Amino acid sequence: MKMSAGTKGKIAVLFALAGFIALYGGLSWAGDATGEARGLFARGNEAYAEGKYDDAISCYKRVMEQEGYSASLLYNLANAYYMKKDAGQAVLNYERALYLDPGDKEIRQNLELAQRTFRLGPESTSGWQGLFNLLNLNRWAVLASLAFVVFSLLYLLRNVNPGVFTRAPFRIISACSILCLLAGGTGVVVQYENTTDGVVIRNDSQLRISPFDSASACSSLPDGKVVSIDRAYRDYLLVNGDDGKSGWIKKNAVAPLVPPEQRT
Repeated sequence: MKMSAGTKGKIAVLFALAGFIALYGGLSWAGDATGEARGLFARGNEAYAEGKYDDAISCYKRVMEQEGYSASLLYNLANAYYMKKDAGQAVLNYERALYLDPGDKEIRQNLELAQRTFRLGPESTSGWQGLFNLLNLNRWAVLASLAFVVFSLLYLLRNVNPGVFTRAPFRIISACSILCLLAGGTGVVVQYENTTDGVVIRNDSQLRISPFDSASACSSLPDGKVVSIDRAYRDYLLVNGDDGKSGWIKKNAVAPLVPPEQRT
């Protein structure tokens, strides 16, 4: 379905406003950054507001080189790529921002809008998975750890004073700690699965039946498509899409959702 000029204009205005909102959203991050990084971040926002998207992208990337990744910075970078109509880099950076802050509705809405604009279709997720997208992997791990500590202390207290568990408050705390432990563990598993995802950053990238240049192509993937990375072999990756497509693709055609330098 083709978009009317009025619809495209509304989308452009939406992303211009998103840029300004991201500017204010990033102020808390900028307060912790160095003076040079704050200056680059501000220049990037100014360039974005003036429609100089290449300059904005350059500034944001230099900030990342100095300060590392943050959700607000990746969000700004994604907005700039969106305005340049670079589907792969826009979706990649929205996904990275969402990985760091999965509960941010604005990032999720812009990602979904970008996927519709570039005709990629939103990612399919079940209702229960949406619940575990409220926190990132680290926060679910912290929740599970705290719940385990609380439950362990209650268990030790039970050995010291068995009668304490006859009181309602202790039974409630014990039940809550078990529920938080289960929720935290499940959240860790769900979010960990996202670390194997990647985004196609080259348009019409060919999927081959085996990891060799001479192998026949079985399909192709569009720029911006999210895939699950199964394994690697030499210069190829075995990937699976949510649409059932799978095959071997060149490594340089896919960018991992979690950058290598962020993996521990």
